[in-house]
Amino acid sequence: MVAITSFQSMFQTTSTAKAATTSAASSTSTAASSSTAVAPTQRAAGASGAIKLEFTAGQPRTADSVRDQLRGKIDQALGGIYKDKDQRAKATDESMKSLAPQIEKAAASKDVSGIEIRATTVEQTVGSATNIRGLGVEVGLVRDKKVSSADTTVLDYQGKSAGLTGAETAKGLAKGTYSHQGEASSASATEAGSAALSKARNALSKVQQTTDALRAYRNGDTSQLDALRAQMQGGGSATQTQPSTMDPTSALMSKDANVRKAALSQMTQVYKVNYR
Repeated sequence: MVAITSFQSMFQTTSTAKAATTSAASSTSTAASSSTAVAPTQRAAGASGAIKLEFTAGQPRTADSVRDQLRGKIDQALGGIYKDKDQRAKATDESMKSLAPQIEKAAASKDVSGIEIRATTVEQTVGSATNIRGLGVEVGLVRDKKVSSADTTVLDYQGKSAGLTGAETAKGLAKGTYSHQGEASSASATEAGSAALSKARNALSKVQQTTDALRAYRNGDTSQLDALRAQMQGGGSATQTQPSTMDPTSALMSKDANVRKAALSQMTQVYKVNYR
C-alpha cells in the first residue's frame, strides 16, 4: 500500500460523460500538435527542497554511471511517498525506464552539470467533467545553473510518465505544479469506477436470473432453477444443513433437497414476481 508521509494527494471526481471524453481526446490532440511551437521556459537551479545530483567537472560520465547515481536519488524522492520498500523499489525501477532518454542526454551532454528532482503535483482534467490531482516527481537537467522545461520529465508517483505535452511542461515548470488535459490514466478513478460498475452489473444480473428462475419454478418449470443452482455450485462447496441461518441464494447450492426447498420457500417470500 502507498503511505503518504510528506505530501498530500487530492482526488476529486465528477461524472465522466462520453462527450467529455471526446472533448478531452480532441484537446489532447490539439495540445500535442501545438506543443512544438511553444518556447521552453527556464527556472533557476537550486530550488528549495529539491534533491540534487551534481556531476564532478571533468570526470567521464556514461549512461550506466548516471543511472546508478540517479537511482539512489529517485529512491530518496519516493521515500516520502512509499513506506513499503518493495513498493518503492518497484516505482524506482519504473522511473528509471521512464527517464532513459534523460539519462542518455545527461551522459552525452557535457554542459549538463547535474540533475534536480522535486516533488510536485499533477492535475489531470478530462474535458470539464473530471479532475484528478495526484503526486508527481519532476526530474530536470541542470545547465548553466538553470533547468529548462525542454530538459524536464514529469512522472506520476508510480514512476510512469505523466504524459505532459511540451506546452504543459513549460507552463508548469515555474510553478512546480502541472496540469494535463487528456484521458484518465490507468491509475485513476476511471478504472475504479469501471470495476464498481462491473460488480453492480454482475449483482443485478444474478438478481434477474434468480427472479426469472423463481417465476419459471412457480409456473412448474424447474429447468432454470436447476441451471442456476449448477452455476452457483461452480467448483463445489460444503453441504449446508441450516437454511434458517444461511443466505437463501447460497442455499440453492446445497445437495440436500430439503435445504433447497426451504430456501425456495424463503426466497418466494422475499421476491415479488410480476407474472404479467
